[in-house]
Amino acid sequence: MNYILYVFSFLCMAIGGGAWFFYNRPVGTVGIILSLYILYRLERQPRLLSLKLTRRKGKSGGQYDASFEKAVADFNRMEGERWDLTDPDLKETAANMQHIARNLLYYLQQYPERIPLADPFIHYYQDRAVFLVHKYKQLVATGLKTQKVVATKQKVRTLLTQMDEAYENQFTEVLQGELQVIDGEVVAMTRNLANRGVYRENGSGSGKRRQSAFSRWKQRASNRFDAYTDGTFSSITPELRHKINEERLITAALAFFLGSFGLQHFYMKRNRRGYVYVLFCWTFIPGFLGIVEGMRLVNMTTDEFYYASYLRKYRA
Repeated sequence: MNYILYVFSFLCMAIGGGAWFFYNRPVGTVGIILSLYILYRLERQPRLLSLKLTRRKGKSGGQYDASFEKAVADFNRMEGERWDLTDPDLKETAANMQHIARNLLYYLQQYPERIPLADPFIHYYQDRAVFLVHKYKQLVATGLKTQKVVATKQKVRTLLTQMDEAYENQFTEVLQGELQVIDGEVVAMTRNLANRGVYRENGSGSGKRRQSAFSRWKQRASNRFDAYTDGTFSSITPELRHKINEERLITAALAFFLGSFGLQHFYMKRNRRGYVYVLFCWTFIPGFLGIVEGMRLVNMTTDEFYYASYLRKYRA
């Protein structure tokens, strides 16, 4: 069904854009607006994950694959269940839980050897959270307001509103080894700098550099991205998060305005895809795909962009 809507949106964009651009018919803007509205609605639908681990040898590799596939499947089940919730507080909690779960799954995909540390999350927390949300929706659908039903719904809500904290604690346990390594390195480096007389307790630098107007604009824009796209538990530091959001902002702008020439792909060092866009730039297709990609980038969380694009760019 989604593919049909994408095709219909493309036809609306092509016909409307052609009528407006080539024949100077203002009515063509209706097709463009309709196309953008369809794309917006498509991008606001549940975002299912299709993550897979790279092939690993040995028995442990097969166990990791099975556990990871179950975690992704449970995530997708919850993603489908949470969109029908009517309680605003519960809906926000479920969204926070999914944000944390998505970040953890991306992290585990990068470091599959840490999957055993996430065993409670994979085999208990996610599975029970999906079950409780599903049962809560069933109780709401009955329309009953008896004392027993209301009390049960309240118990489920109270438990679910604390699940995001359980997710955070589980993610922290998975990161425990890495946090110890970082803490040890920080302590050793601090002592080294203190012995050399160059360590400052407050971490203040020698002064701020003058920023260009474009740099200041990028910082303000990425600050806005920080403000409304995140705010839940993440494995990414605030400093790196700001840099990632700058990259996401630039990539989204290139996709929206210069997507016909594939500049967003050249910027992210996906040159082959960029060359394909340039080859077909005389058609409407790359421009349409650029708008789709731009919307997707805007709707992405920082962690999604980090694992899907940012790491690939700087590892290349």
